Amino acid sequence: MRSGGLTVRLALAMAAVAAVSALLAGLLVAPLLAGAREDAVRTPLSRQVDLLSGIPQLTAAADRLERLDRITAVSGLSIGIVTDDRASGAAAALTDAELADLRAGRSVSTSGELDGVPVLVEARPSLGGGAVVLASDVSSADEALGAVRRRVVLALGLGTLVALALAAWLARRLGAPLTQTAAAARRLASGERGVELPTSGPSEVADVAVALGQLDGALRTSEERQRRFLLSVSHELRTPLTAVRGYAEGLADGTVPPEDAREVGATLVGEAERLEGYVADLLALARLQADDFAISPSAVDAGDLVTSTAEAWSARARAAGVSVVAEAAPVVVRADPSRLRQVLDGLLDNALRVTPRGGTIVLAARSGGVVEVRDSGPGLAPDDLAVAFEPGVLHERYRGRRATGGHGLGLAIGAGLVRRMGGTITAGVAPEGGAAFTIRLPEAPPPV
Repeated sequence: MRSGGLTVRLALAMAAVAAVSALLAGLLVAPLLAGAREDAVRTPLSRQVDLLSGIPQLTAAADRLERLDRITAVSGLSIGIVTDDRASGAAAALTDAELADLRAGRSVSTSGELDGVPVLVEARPSLGGGAVVLASDVSSADEALGAVRRRVVLALGLGTLVALALAAWLARRLGAPLTQTAAAARRLASGERGVELPTSGPSEVADVAVALGQLDGALRTSEERQRRFLLSVSHELRTPLTAVRGYAEGLADGTVPPEDAREVGATLVGEAERLEGYVADLLALARLQADDFAISPSAVDAGDLVTSTAEAWSARARAAGVSVVAEAAPVVVRADPSRLRQVLDGLLDNALRVTPRGGTIVLAARSGGVVEVRDSGPGLAPDDLAVAFEPGVLHERYRGRRATGGHGLGLAIGAGLVRRMGGTITAGVAPEGGAAFTIRLPEAPPPV
């Protein structure tokens, strides 16, 4: 567990909260104990002076007062008498104003000093006249309060230790699912797939685990597509290479008669051109991922581009028994005109390859920056639409079942070009019954 890990941080944070809580509790209890210290002395002192003030002639019986003073001294109390003409004993702790209050028949509850010692004083008018005064040293309650204080400190300490233990346990419990999720993420990064992810823990960690599970599935799907694409590339390269090698060996060992040399040479040239075209497509697909891929966007009249493209393909389409129709509305988009024409040419080439004689290909431009290529061919199955622009997927899927032609990279290259121009391209079903490829590009103000 790293020193800066989440579990450690959680534990430290919870421990800090527990320590601060204990400190605050101690700060709050301290004044309460200080108040309780005074109350612990003054309350019994008040009860005792109330009792003494009810004894008749207490203030007049000096000998009885001396005996009572000896008794109260045992308990740490000092007794005093206040009459009209004198104040003795504990009354020395009272001020003149407090003595005047007592002689006027009012009770006094105060504090002062007696022989230099801080005391609490309770004084009451006596039934026999005068007043009775009791004083007690505040420190007389310190021993009891010290015991209480020690118990409070012990309780706070034990509570803090328990809180620290709970904090460590809870932090580990909360951090464990995230630690497991991080370990699973590292296994995914190392190339492992189908990693088991934690399902317990806080909802946020569960959300991360779900996202990692989705990433795991997406990576598996992507890698499987890459694997199939590499197999397709291998097949596409192997076929012409096999032909080239076979004819080259025939020429080398003399099994090709001289009269067939021209035909063999033409075959070799054709296979070499096929290889060259496939490698060029692979390079184009790779260059699309480069940051320095050249795109020169400008304001393009998509309606004019659609019309001119349809006219350029009309002759080739007529030779195949297919009509090309332009539905051109005036719409200006921001795009690279040569790259957009390259995309349209690729889509038209695919459409013409699969559209039967008598069929129709439609090029359309309409408001919203939309450019479409639709055909009346066999179209695409619903599960084809999601992978239409994956390199080689449809080519491999329909190999031998329909005239795929090319190398299976045209749609991927076209989609990459559209994205580099800031647009999107989607595959769907055309009203004509075949496939529809819809390009959406940012609209631009008309050129001045």
